[in-house]
Amino acid sequence: MINAYILISIRPGKSDNIIRNMRKIENIEKISVVAGDYDVVVRVQVKTLEKLLKVTDKLQLIDGVKKTITQVIEKEIAL
Repeated sequence: MINAYILISIRPGKSDNIIRNMRKIENIEKISVVAGDYDVVVRVQVKTLEKLLKVTDKLQLIDGVKKTITQVIEKEIAL
């Protein structure tokens, strides 16, 4: 399995619509609204990089999404 975080910048006033549309996208495990350089962080779990690309494409097509940055998780360390 491939796990990734997708960092998303959104246009003001669009968060409710964006989150509603994100909930419909397969392979999204978590949606976190955050403060800082990005507005939303999405955790994704897919079987292939091709499927990761499809999730990213779907996110970018949501009205109000300005920018995405995908960070593939290479290793997770449980504490």
